[in-house]
Amino acid sequence: MKEKTKRKFSLSPLSIVIFVILVLYVVSLVVPLLWSLLTSVKGRLDYLNNPFGLPKKWLFSNYKTAADNFASSITTNKGVRTVQIWEMLLNSLLFALGSAFIGTLVTCIMAYASARFNFFASKIIYGIVIVTMILPIVGSLPSEIQLVKTLGLYDSMLGMWIMKAGFLGMHFLIFYGVFKALPKDFSEAAYVDGASNLMVMLKIILPLVRNTFFTIMLIKFIDFWNDYYMTMSFMPNIKTLAFGLYEYSQSYKPAISSAPMKLAGCCILAVPILVLFFCFHNKIMGNVSMGGIKE
Repeated sequence: MKEKTKRKFSLSPLSIVIFVILVLYVVSLVVPLLWSLLTSVKGRLDYLNNPFGLPKKWLFSNYKTAADNFASSITTNKGVRTVQIWEMLLNSLLFALGSAFIGTLVTCIMAYASARFNFFASKIIYGIVIVTMILPIVGSLPSEIQLVKTLGLYDSMLGMWIMKAGFLGMHFLIFYGVFKALPKDFSEAAYVDGASNLMVMLKIILPLVRNTFFTIMLIKFIDFWNDYYMTMSFMPNIKTLAFGLYEYSQSYKPAISSAPMKLAGCCILAVPILVLFFCFHNKIMGNVSMGGIKE
């Protein structure tokens, strides 16, 4: 027993190297985050004289100043209007949550149809997903903007949700693999009881993959929350926090031009994501558990 225990806990040179690499990777992520948090509560002179040490005076008021200056102007029919941080927060929630849910739902349905039904288009859809992941699409933004304007979806939250209702990408392959691995006994038993394809998908298949669905939706939500490029290109008058941070970082106002104030603005944008991670980290990092059939 002692020999088996020693063998079980013995470390090989390869495992030591991997462990060291992982530790260095974690340090490279944690140290910049801690430095940003400490710098965000420093004064301008304190940062210039001591950029890597602890603050001499903890200025948590930097966050209030950053939030007060976290504003953007838009042009409406009634003139120029200022969008404050709370309106940006609401727009970010609507954009990220709606886009994540619709995008995940469409991807899930397309993957289910391709994986569970043997028809001529299933292999074509799978091939299109692989090809679009390999071949980069460059220079399509002007045509996309023109198409969105022609369809009346430009500068509209609904238009952004429709644009995000796509199934191309790695998440399609994840859903595809999950549906392929599901035993057909689940659906065949429902078909015997007279269930339709729609009822089988809604009441049997989707509950089985709810963990995968929720995890991918969370990942998409974080991605859309930080996305300022799409909102800047397709929603110029619907300001989100990500685009507000972009304008905030480009500002030359004396009150927010220092590095601590810039980092305070970045921390404000990161707070909702950190709260979301601490609440659902088990869903994001845990393994997807699937049900089984008991004989």
